[in-house]
Amino acid sequence: MASSSFSRSPSSGKLNNQVPICFCGKPGPLRTSNIPSSMGRRFYGCGRFPKAKCNFFVWVYLPPCDYGRDELLQNIDQLERELEKSKAEERRQRGMFVATWVAIFCFMLLYLTK
Repeated sequence: MASSSFSRSPSSGKLNNQVPICFCGKPGPLRTSNIPSSMGRRFYGCGRFPKAKCNFFVWVYLPPCDYGRDELLQNIDQLERELEKSKAEERRQRGMFVATWVAIFCFMLLYLTK
């Protein structure tokens, strides 16, 4: 969504529960992150986003909201199922590999004893 790095501060910060003013001079609305690494965290961003953006960005240190929580949990469940399938496939392939080498060894043993 918005960049998390900026080193300058807005011309007028947040005063008495007012919305901070971004570098464009617009009120910086409170937004909610929807990227996995910060899902549900709140921040103030540029008031002109997505049309333009001046890189104004300030995290709000509140408990994360539930925005995207269900989707994130579903993604975690899906990834865990895929991981289990991959592990099962790896075990199957290892078994096939061992069985192949045992068969080759047995064939060579029979061939050499003739």
